[in-house]
Amino acid sequence: MRYILGLAGVAAAVFAVLLLRDATLSTHQQVEPDSQIELVMHVSTKGAEAGQTRVEMAEALLLTCRLEVHSDPVGPIEDIGNDRFRVVLSPSMDTTDRRQFRGCLDDWGVDHVRVDVEHLVPIE
Repeated sequence: MRYILGLAGVAAAVFAVLLLRDATLSTHQQVEPDSQIELVMHVSTKGAEAGQTRVEMAEALLLTCRLEVHSDPVGPIEDIGNDRFRVVLSPSMDTTDRRQFRGCLDDWGVDHVRVDVEHLVPIE
């Protein structure tokens, strides 16, 4: 009886590890090469160098984080008011890339600039 319970315990542990792996594994889905995704972000700065604008600082962070995914800005960053900026990137991003890109933007990767992602959604 002990052996049966031991085998059942090992089987349950293996099953739990496989479930955990599937839940945490980064997997990528195909995206269309001509697809686009829209990023709207709120940018705040503190202690920036004289002469640096919010859009320049946001662009620096955007280009730094772009290195982690396969999407490039289609045009310039657009100031939409109230310290909010919009940019379109192409190709779009799958769920894993969106999570990674959003995390990079939130990580304060460029000194003196903070970006809060308002939305990052594919353009249909």
